[in-house]
Amino acid sequence: MAITLPYGTKIAETGDRGAPLFDLMDENFTKQDSHNHDGVNSPLLTAQAFVGVPQTILAANWVSYGGPVGHYRQLVTVMPGFLFDTTKIAFRTTSGAYIYPTVERVTGTTYYVYSTNNSIDFTAVYGG
Repeated sequence: MAITLPYGTKIAETGDRGAPLFDLMDENFTKQDSHNHDGVNSPLLTAQAFVGVPQTILAANWVSYGGPVGHYRQLVTVMPGFLFDTTKIAFRTTSGAYIYPTVERVTGTTYYVYSTNNSIDFTAVYGG
């Protein structure tokens, strides 16, 4: 006999050993291989479960782009494993203050970020 836990994982009842235990293990391996954290077959992943991935946007890479005088931009390639269209990107200064620069999608994996100050570094935080 087995006890089924809230998301379908099975554990042996006290005293179950041998073949029944191995059968349960096989079922659990199969279940774990196909779970997707949708809240039905496994716990739902929430934003609190993620740690943002930082990427430095260096001041040395700002380029005057022919717009108004004193306006700069740089082309940024999204960190591996992320896509511009499906990822939240937050921007911070090196002191940790949030900033809200203008951002323009170029492709699914690149974007321009704009600034009026070409002497500061930004940190782009993906998923954070």
